[in-house]
Amino acid sequence: MNAPIASWRAPLNSRRLEHFLAVYEHRSFGRAASVVHVSQPALSKSIQLLEEELGVQLFERATSGVLPTIYGEALAGHAKVIQAEMKNAAREIATLSGADSGEVLIGATPSVAADLLPRVFEALQKLRPGIRLQVIEGLMEDHIPALRRGELDVFVGGWASDAHPDLATKLIMRDQIRIFAAADHPLAGKSAVALPDLLTYPWILPPPTQFWIDQVMQIFVSSGLTPPVPRAVANSAGFIKAVLLQKDFLTALPARLLCAEVAGDSVVALEVKELSVSVNITATYRRQAIRLSAFEVFMKILTDVGQKLTAAARK
Repeated sequence: MNAPIASWRAPLNSRRLEHFLAVYEHRSFGRAASVVHVSQPALSKSIQLLEEELGVQLFERATSGVLPTIYGEALAGHAKVIQAEMKNAAREIATLSGADSGEVLIGATPSVAADLLPRVFEALQKLRPGIRLQVIEGLMEDHIPALRRGELDVFVGGWASDAHPDLATKLIMRDQIRIFAAADHPLAGKSAVALPDLLTYPWILPPPTQFWIDQVMQIFVSSGLTPPVPRAVANSAGFIKAVLLQKDFLTALPARLLCAEVAGDSVVALEVKELSVSVNITATYRRQAIRLSAFEVFMKILTDVGQKLTAAARK
């Protein structure tokens, strides 16, 4: 089996794809057989039949276990999407048959998970309490690949998206980047804080993969200043807040994140007029994915809540 055949001899078998993904993920026929509850000889035969269908070798044995070939790597990406879409189809059929009211799998950035989505969930509970949300918090660089693999229905958060033909993006609202400090910080309570004042204190920041970080740094550069170099980098709002409360640290974060995270007035936003950076909060989803009815309801409520928050911020 040195080259793929010109056309399929038979449709890909879903059970064989499940077996293939088990071997791909566990890199072992023994462990994979245990996971899918078949004997190892039966699993080996299933993979052999799949290889014969495709006309290529999917795995090769190595001292460290079983490794996918280039054909195996190629199939893995498609197989994960197929598996996810089959689950989506089952969810939609269950909804239509009245067995369930639907579920939406959501990837969200920390600021969205802390403030926007709880408001959406509250509205959803009033209108369609049978719809269940599964929210996975993380950063954009983790969510977008998961979205493409079909493991998420939608990603909600800030994303400097370019043209991606496989993804659709809808603007939900805008957020502002603010400088935060502990309420007892020397700069807290001042009516105006100048950029040079910010450089006399230590910083903790989110990872530089957050696209707006560069915009914040460029404001310092444009003013002839050397941007702050963080003493720590973290993607955890809880960790950043704890550091702010321990020392005279500063951070830059979306306003809705720490405003939602902070209990009482322990952390405050500084008044830095020279710093003006806004972030588009968008909903991103695959163009060709199966459209679940629960997803459509979620998107409508998400859009409505985003519009109300945007209108309130303008007052």
